[in-house]
Amino acid sequence: MSFDDFDKKPKSRFSGSWLASVVIAALVGSGTTVVLVPELIKSNIIKLPQVTQTWSNSGNPVSVTPVSVNTDIVKAVNKVKPAVLTVVNLQKVRGFFGSPEQEAGKGSGVLLDNQGHIVTNNHVVNGASDVQVVINNENVPAKVLGVDAFTDLAVLQVPADKVKDIQPVQLGDSNALQTGEPAIAIGNPLGEFDQTVTVGVISAKNRTIPLQDSKGQVIYEQTVLQTDAAINPGNSGGALINIAGQLVGINSAKIATQGVEGLGFAIPIDEAKPIIDQLITNHKVTRPALGVSIQGEVASIPASYKAGLPINYGVVVGDVASGSSAAKAGIKSGDILAKIDDTQINTFLDLRKYLFSKKPGDTVQMTLYRDNKPQTVKVQLGELQN
Repeated sequence: MSFDDFDKKPKSRFSGSWLASVVIAALVGSGTTVVLVPELIKSNIIKLPQVTQTWSNSGNPVSVTPVSVNTDIVKAVNKVKPAVLTVVNLQKVRGFFGSPEQEAGKGSGVLLDNQGHIVTNNHVVNGASDVQVVINNENVPAKVLGVDAFTDLAVLQVPADKVKDIQPVQLGDSNALQTGEPAIAIGNPLGEFDQTVTVGVISAKNRTIPLQDSKGQVIYEQTVLQTDAAINPGNSGGALINIAGQLVGINSAKIATQGVEGLGFAIPIDEAKPIIDQLITNHKVTRPALGVSIQGEVASIPASYKAGLPINYGVVVGDVASGSSAAKAGIKSGDILAKIDDTQINTFLDLRKYLFSKKPGDTVQMTLYRDNKPQTVKVQLGELQN
């Protein structure tokens, strides 16, 4: 069979006038379209892609259509990025010509409101003789309103007119975060790459990391969010945000050990906010105090030294400050503090963390052991002197 055999099929019963009608209708339609299309485009009813013409190596034109990407992550970043600022730590150095100030380091900070309040880490401004914040390429002097070493937080303030064109960050709910949801870190890594964005997930909640004083002694255990979004030196004090562009954490630390990747930490905003509020209002954080030093932990005492002691937990009281809450309650050196209210105390950090959940003036019940015998005392907590 050849292709010519198709011409031998019976002709359609429709007359040739049908085809002519179609052709005429098409021509009329095309004519109408030719008239209407320019007007539809001008009225933005029909949208055409923007086409950019470039030239290949061979000299032939190549059409490129740009792609507009506006994902939720991009929206969140654009919403928050202007509020993440560079914080400069200036310190005086001794020299032949007096004590000029030099830049000791840079970190990040987040604009909280239109009054110019900025939150950052305590270690970003620690030791500074002066602090500056880079706003629109201008180094603006900042006042350190207050710092808190126990949570590694600090609040600065710059003149309100310097931030009038910047939208402050919106606070989120860190307690509502779920492991695996997107986490976006914005900061100033290495003090050079301002408003750098890295993206990961919330790797875990309620982690704890030790905080040390200037002597290297652990003074507190900070509850943190863990994320695999890259956090590098200079990111400290920057923003960890959720997909809605809300601040859920203050970037604080990372584990920088060979072979370890993706272990960054941020202070949850729900824990940071009460501290921030106190630093803005009172310029310090008010915490309760018991008035004792701790010699050690019962669990680490050799068995020969605790014969007859019915428990293997608690902490051993060292010095008791004269006139302190502990002294007034009759607590003595050598007593073993085992419980506060119904909370068992295993370490000095357990004791401090429970006390810090209270306020000065609160009354707690303490279970202690003296001469291997239990007794309970009520203690009205005093105020910790920073």
